[in-house]
Amino acid sequence: MAEWIFPFPDAQITGHYGTMSEYRRRNKMQPHSGTDWRGRAGTSIPAITSGTVKLIQFSSVLGWVVVQTGWDNLKRKTKYIGYCHLFCDVHGAKCEGPSKGCRAPSARYRVGQKVKAGEKFGIRIGNSGSATTGAHLHATIGGTLKSVFGPTKSKEDLYKFIQRQREGAKGKQTNPKTPAVVLPVKRCPCCKRPFES
Repeated sequence: MAEWIFPFPDAQITGHYGTMSEYRRRNKMQPHSGTDWRGRAGTSIPAITSGTVKLIQFSSVLGWVVVQTGWDNLKRKTKYIGYCHLFCDVHGAKCEGPSKGCRAPSARYRVGQKVKAGEKFGIRIGNSGSATTGAHLHATIGGTLKSVFGPTKSKEDLYKFIQRQREGAKGKQTNPKTPAVVLPVKRCPCCKRPFES
């Protein structure tokens, strides 16, 4: 079973999936398409689950994006997780991508690389693209590679998705019909008193 983790469980979530801020309303934007975790620019991001890096690309809206695969334990199919607004090793948090001559955010990760849940594999919090709220991780999930860059309706609520995966895994691991394992008590051969553990 694939393990799923929250990338920054103690960090403040500054943007929930599907929300409409005043800024979004004013600029006639779609509802928020992912989950935002606040963080300091340059902070390493752990992989949300085990999988393979499928794409490294710049988007004028999402900035530098790294997409990896993940396995949906409940529906038994592949999902695609996008880490967005990433930090660039050369130009820093507010990298402007290929339009300013940047070819890649980092040489520390590559397409085809295998990652494990919780592994810090080189991606870092930045503020690239059209991010307006300072450095943060915008993470999103979809059923196809294209959906990571698509509208909100083509994606899922990543925070709730991870919760469902974790609760589903707990339910499968605990079987109420399985009797508890009772280990034999070790006793002293002379006085028959139990040894202290």
